[in-house]
Amino acid sequence: MRGRVLGLLSIVLLLSFDSFVLAQEDWSSALSFVVAVDMRHFTNGPYLNPRHFLGVVQDVKKLGAGSFMVSPGDLDPPQGVREVISMVLGPDYPWYPVMGNHELESTTRVGNMEWLRNYNRGLPHVVRKGPLNCEETTYSFDWANCHFVALNLFYDGKSDSITKYNVIPELQAWLESDLAANTKKHVFVFGHMPLISIPDMDNGRIRNVGDCLDRYPQNDLRFQQLLLKYQVSAYFCGHTHDTSFANINGVWQIDAGHARGIEEAAPEEWFAICSKLEEEGAKRGLSTEESIAEYFKAARGNADEVRRAVFLMNLGEGAPTEKSVPDRVSIQGLSKFYSDFKQGGETKEKLVNTFWGNITFAKSTFIKVYAGKQQVKVEFYRNDGRGGPHTLRYTLILDN
Repeated sequence: MRGRVLGLLSIVLLLSFDSFVLAQEDWSSALSFVVAVDMRHFTNGPYLNPRHFLGVVQDVKKLGAGSFMVSPGDLDPPQGVREVISMVLGPDYPWYPVMGNHELESTTRVGNMEWLRNYNRGLPHVVRKGPLNCEETTYSFDWANCHFVALNLFYDGKSDSITKYNVIPELQAWLESDLAANTKKHVFVFGHMPLISIPDMDNGRIRNVGDCLDRYPQNDLRFQQLLLKYQVSAYFCGHTHDTSFANINGVWQIDAGHARGIEEAAPEEWFAICSKLEEEGAKRGLSTEESIAEYFKAARGNADEVRRAVFLMNLGEGAPTEKSVPDRVSIQGLSKFYSDFKQGGETKEKLVNTFWGNITFAKSTFIKVYAGKQQVKVEFYRNDGRGGPHTLRYTLILDN
């Protein structure tokens, strides 16, 4: 299977080979669909604004929503993702969720599995349910000339909701049986974890090295061989937040990065959160710091999220590392940030400039795929990393 990347030059060089090949396919009549992943936390509350996932979906609508969307994991909370999609694209727009690690981790997410199982029972076009004890969260469906497979990699044969990922032999046996029965031209497989971690296509950032399917090299290799054997057009994944594509041992891996708009909460969002906490706490006689401490310790106040915020707000020489920030410092640091930001003027400007000057965010991404009669076209739409509009950045052509 070959692939070609088309940039701006292919638009100008109309007589190039790639342009000639493109002309052979009628993309206007091809099935198209969207892939968007890892929008978690950015679907409600202070994040329900065009700078985050809401803006991503608005751009999807503007640029063409295709027939449906597939999201390979980290949807927490999945009902929030569905609500935003329904709000912008309509309640009948099909959305196919795939399990990620953040649907499972921490006690605040215990409702995710029940919601996903119930939701997946009503998905359209499903042709095969998953293996024993994973019937709802692994599935395959057909649409036009394509076959799609959604894999729950957090399955051990007995439960579909373990926190350790792997492509266990039982899951591979189910997948081989499913692929062997397929009669469609193009096959797309979706799973949250990449085969291996690949640097982001724009800024070169690389995350989760060793925290991908290659952690279990024998199962990873057998999985790759299975995808190759049945001529799978592409394996779509997420987890890293970095967008990339690579041909790995003959298999195209396409990492959809993240669809958060801004990858993490920016100073304005944290100020809005702290402002709301101060307002609610004052009604109960709590100080700002006490209100933030309560938020930090409550189930809805993710401790790691607050530690990350304190780290990002206080970047610079001598700043503590994200994982070294203790709870007490996190609470005090966030309180100080709120107090300084509220002053406005040069103090606020310095905080914002420090934040953006020191952080390296991966740009928000969604992918649009066209399945032609012979070829597959993959378009990568990315924003500016600061919540701006998504525009077409790269095009990849896959030849079967």
